[in-house]
Amino acid sequence: MDHWASSPFIIPVAAFAMVLGIVIVNTISGYNTRRLQSEERLAAIAKGLPIPEPSPEPIPVVDQHRRARGLRTGGIVCSSVGVGLALFGFALTWIVGDHDVLAVSASGIIPLAVGVGLLVDYAFQKRDLERQQAH
Repeated sequence: MDHWASSPFIIPVAAFAMVLGIVIVNTISGYNTRRLQSEERLAAIAKGLPIPEPSPEPIPVVDQHRRARGLRTGGIVCSSVGVGLALFGFALTWIVGDHDVLAVSASGIIPLAVGVGLLVDYAFQKRDLERQQAH
């Protein structure tokens, strides 16, 4: 049993199994939903009732101001995480003295870029909302 604990393949196999499990559960759930809808229609036909129409998904009403606030919050959080990772990498490089640790700082660029992108999107949406209110 100790062999499995030290295997480098356990994490990729587990991740693949998890994704496969999610797909299988989703497929079974969809099948059961369609089966129940068919049984409901057949029962209505047998009783001579009108066939129930499947209810369409409700279209959510999007509050543009709330969405813009969410973008601002996400942008601030992602930018802060990116800056924090970069500073952590630089501090770790300074403490350890090994320049291979700079990969941590480089990995901070990704959330920083995502955060800046969200903040730019927030600025565009804020401008569009102000233009809509002016007209």
